[in-house]
Amino acid sequence: MVSSRKVISRRKFIRIASGALALVPFSERVFAGQPPGNIGGLTPNREFYVTSYGGTPSVDASRWSLKIHGLVRQPLTLSYADIVRIPAVRQILTLECIGNPPDGDAIGNAEWTGIKLKPLLQQAEVKPNAVYAAMRAADGYSTGVPLAEIMREENWLVYRMNGEPLPPEHGYPLRIFIPGKYGMKQPKWLTEIEFVDTPFIGYWEARGWSNEAWRKVNSGFFYPRRPRGILDVLSLDTSAKVTAPVDLAGWALAGPAGIRRVEVSTDDGATWHAARQLGNASPYIWTVWQYHFAPARPGDYLVRVKATDGNGITQPDSYAERGDGGTSQPRLQLKVTAA
Repeated sequence: MVSSRKVISRRKFIRIASGALALVPFSERVFAGQPPGNIGGLTPNREFYVTSYGGTPSVDASRWSLKIHGLVRQPLTLSYADIVRIPAVRQILTLECIGNPPDGDAIGNAEWTGIKLKPLLQQAEVKPNAVYAAMRAADGYSTGVPLAEIMREENWLVYRMNGEPLPPEHGYPLRIFIPGKYGMKQPKWLTEIEFVDTPFIGYWEARGWSNEAWRKVNSGFFYPRRPRGILDVLSLDTSAKVTAPVDLAGWALAGPAGIRRVEVSTDDGATWHAARQLGNASPYIWTVWQYHFAPARPGDYLVRVKATDGNGITQPDSYAERGDGGTSQPRLQLKVTAA
């Protein structure tokens, strides 16, 4: 049984969600309940960002099924019980929305449990004339990827998040991960994968969003964060206030090429310095960076970050986002006082 609330646009949803998330500092949402030194850890389920094409459908797992059909020799229909009987794998993976701006909040890191997708596709025996996989979900959402991309070894189907069953808003009972893509290509509440002989254009792609949706190099700050309380906004002072010296920390993420280096400027891009990478375990997990800032005098400083991916692509000073992901250098105004 599936039901869904009224559909709103992606841009409107992100705007509403961002306003709500602004009430809770990102560092607290990412590291709630963890010691300050454990930056870049797992994002608690209750704090993980949520963006969806519409509302959250109510799905009865006992009546739900996943169909793999279309141009295959052996169509499959799998129940939830069938899925969880398959030997499981657990992996940490960072998920990011294509609408996430530099230093944005629509990003999170979790440990996921599920099963590899490719063995199921091999069991279904995809026919040679298949060129695309159309994916559909219980909320009516759809998207698609070329055959070579759905057959990647990295792809998997997930049913647990941070040791718990997928929360409804995160895709219960099953979602797909195609690591290195933005979230729009990894549907929640997955119900079918259909192999077709022509390119399939999904919901957001038909409305101008990227059909490739490979993640662009992006970065942001864990600490410090600019104040986001109502009084701070009304005062128009968005400076993060710190005492020198201070260890700046943040994240960087890209597509399958991963992160090669992260650099920090404390003078609005006039000079750049290498940041230390505290964690760079996989191209599909955010790289955690740190930079020790010990200015000679107190005052105001404009901090910028630029990450470079494994292909040598560096975040530009600015980028006119065209529905294909944000990638310009994030900025943070610091107000530094002496120790």
